[in-house]
Amino acid sequence: MSSLIQKIENRIKNQQQIPDLIEKIDNIISNNSHIISQNELEQLKIEKIDLEKKIIKPNLSFAKKFDNFFYKIEDLDNTPEIQWLISGVIPSSTIGVFYGAPGTGKSSILIRYCLEILKNYDNAYIIYIDADMAISKISELGIGNIIKQYGERFRYAGKSFDNISVVSQNLLKDVVSLQQEYPARQYIVLEDSLTLITPRRNGFIDVQQLYKYERKIRDLNGTIIIVTHLNKAGIFADSQQIENYADYTYLVQRNDFNSSILLIPKKASRYSIIEKAYRTEDRKIVEEIDFEIANISHSESYFVNTILDLLKDGEINQSDIMKYLKQISFFTKYSIGEKKVISLLEKWAQNGKWCLEQRAGEKNAKYYFLYQTAKLEKLPNYYNKEI
Repeated sequence: MSSLIQKIENRIKNQQQIPDLIEKIDNIISNNSHIISQNELEQLKIEKIDLEKKIIKPNLSFAKKFDNFFYKIEDLDNTPEIQWLISGVIPSSTIGVFYGAPGTGKSSILIRYCLEILKNYDNAYIIYIDADMAISKISELGIGNIIKQYGERFRYAGKSFDNISVVSQNLLKDVVSLQQEYPARQYIVLEDSLTLITPRRNGFIDVQQLYKYERKIRDLNGTIIIVTHLNKAGIFADSQQIENYADYTYLVQRNDFNSSILLIPKKASRYSIIEKAYRTEDRKIVEEIDFEIANISHSESYFVNTILDLLKDGEINQSDIMKYLKQISFFTKYSIGEKKVISLLEKWAQNGKWCLEQRAGEKNAKYYFLYQTAKLEKLPNYYNKEI
């Protein structure tokens, strides 16, 4: 290193240390004056004055000093709209985290999203880093078919488990270079089992290295999607900063009552991410379904679909609904009383599944009916089968 560079670095270092030294002197004078002599007190004050004289003050106005820090009107006028890879779920050029207990369907959902992205965006190049999935499960997810269909636009990594963290970090570093070399492309990196991919320090995730290359990829308009597990206590196993450092996060839950997978927004930041639900058969995603119905118990979803079927034939008053539910033994099957049924009828009327009208001319009788033009969501038919 040249003597000039060394000299400049020393000057910078000294300037950075001066405020800390002044603060230390102030603390000693304020908090420990009773244990120092008058002579020492005077020397400290003189030393503080000398240090203050050594501070190099920039010859810049306030505005110019922070010119690159303040937003200008042209910066705000030219702000691009948020682009979505998956509408309402995955915003482009972000770091997102999908987390949940093992076996909730995180990988299944993201593979589904990969297919949607590849289909809709010809400039999308996906690299899926899988740290701990068995090859049988990889085959079950249909990874081979995706590779056959999309070639180099879909790469699936994780074949070798030796030094998986080191290899993964080198791969991310090279993705940064690829995104720089091909700016017209959008590289999308999925990291499945982040805790195995991120460098560790003393047995824990090295927070200083967390998202090191991911942030660079994001800054170059690439997108990062993280998949990680919760521990048995339902929290992040290594570091809460996995979520804190991300742009948005989803909790993935499985509702076995309804054979469905739920995506529940947890950290939205500035992105208006929305909840999603998917019906599954044999643990495979079949279709997207209504979140409100998927996020309830089996008995309540059965109730909603029963009432929807009943109202297809026209409006019906509350008394007749109760009679019908007694005929099909709904109350005894699910141990639900009439008051609970009334609250459910009113709840789902408020949620827009059907209309409720209380008619004064008929002794305030409550009538329920479907919207004439509404397109109502419905759970699969098997929820209407006898149980």
